[in-house]
Amino acid sequence: MTTQKWKYREHEGRQGKFRVGDLVAISSYALTTEQNDSLLMCNHKDMVGLVVEVSYQRSNKYPIKVSWINAKASISHIKPPTNFFFRELKRKRS
Repeated sequence: MTTQKWKYREHEGRQGKFRVGDLVAISSYALTTEQNDSLLMCNHKDMVGLVVEVSYQRSNKYPIKVSWINAKASISHIKPPTNFFFRELKRKRS
């Protein structure tokens, strides 16, 4: 495999620095945005999520889909958001 092909293979399946299967947490930037207000009612400091899908369409504003593992809300009907922009997440582990 040539170096050029290897380089392109490494960028497949990524959005920012995230890949499907990465463990992620909420960044401080995500807590300041209006669309993530429901995170303030969850235990966002302890939340860990798994990246389950990354969309590659340019029209998709929030391309990273996360499945939350231990999300608990103080109000039972509140659910944390699942779609994010790469600035709203920080990687815990690959």
